[in-house]
Amino acid sequence: MRNHKVAIQGGLSSYHDLAAKKYFGEEVDTIECGTFREVCERIVGNEADFGVIAIENKIAGSILLNYHLIENYELKIIGEIYLPLEMHLLGKPGAVLTGVREVISHPMAIGQSQEFLSSLRNVKVTEYKDTATSAEMIAERDDADVAVIGGPSLAKLHGLDILAEHVCDEKNNYTRFYIITKHSDIISNPTKASISFRLPDEPGHLYNVLSVFKRYDLNLTKIQSVPIPEVTNRYSFHMDVSFPDEQLFRKALDELISSVDHVKVLGIYEGANL
Repeated sequence: MRNHKVAIQGGLSSYHDLAAKKYFGEEVDTIECGTFREVCERIVGNEADFGVIAIENKIAGSILLNYHLIENYELKIIGEIYLPLEMHLLGKPGAVLTGVREVISHPMAIGQSQEFLSSLRNVKVTEYKDTATSAEMIAERDDADVAVIGGPSLAKLHGLDILAEHVCDEKNNYTRFYIITKHSDIISNPTKASISFRLPDEPGHLYNVLSVFKRYDLNLTKIQSVPIPEVTNRYSFHMDVSFPDEQLFRKALDELISSVDHVKVLGIYEGANL
C-alpha cells in the first residue's frame, strides 16, 4: 500500500506530527511546513496527499484562520482527531527554573499556560512558529537561561530536561485537528459533517437554521461565526453536525440550501472521540 504524504504545521514531535501519527500510523511520511497556509498549498500543489491542521483547543478556542484556509483552498475535511496535550517547561540539561530568563513557544502553547507564566518573575515570553522548532533551538543554544513550553516527546528527542511539569492552565487540555485533502474520500459509515453558510443580515435567520436541525434531531457539536474578510459586518457560520443516519443530515441540508446563502459541505466523515 502506498505510503501517503501528509503535510503538518511544525516539525518532528510537534503536536501536529503526533496527531498525524495517531491518525495515519507511526510510519506516516510527513512534510514539515512553517505555516498552516503552507500545509494547504502543499496539498493543492500535489506535494502532499493529506494535511493535518488544528482547528480548536479546549482553552484557546477556535483557530479562525484555518476555517478561511479550508474554504479558500477548496479543501475537504475527511476526518478529525483529538489529541490530549501534556505540556511542560523544558530546558537544557542542568538548567533550573529559577535561572530561566526567557520562555519561547508557539502562541497557542503560550496562551494555554498563562497562569504558570504569570507566576514567573522577570521572565520574557516570546512567541515562536512552533513548539518543535523552539525546542530544537533551545537544544542548540549554549546558554541555559531560555526554556520552551512543549511536550515530553520533544524533551526526549532533543535531550532536554523538564524544569516544571504540567504548566498548562487546564490539566485535561486537548486540541482537535481536522484531516484535510484535495478530494473527497468516500466514508462508509459517516457520523459527522462540517458545513459553512452565510445568512442574510436580518433578524431571526440563525434561529430558523437551528430549527431545521432540531426538527431532524441532529446534534450541533460546534457553531462558529467567522468574519467575512471582503464584506463589512457580515459573517459566515461554520457548523459541525453529528448524526445517527446520514439521510437525516441530507434532508436537513436540502432545507438549509433553500433558505441561506453560500452553503458549502466542507466534509462528511467519521467523528472521533477524545
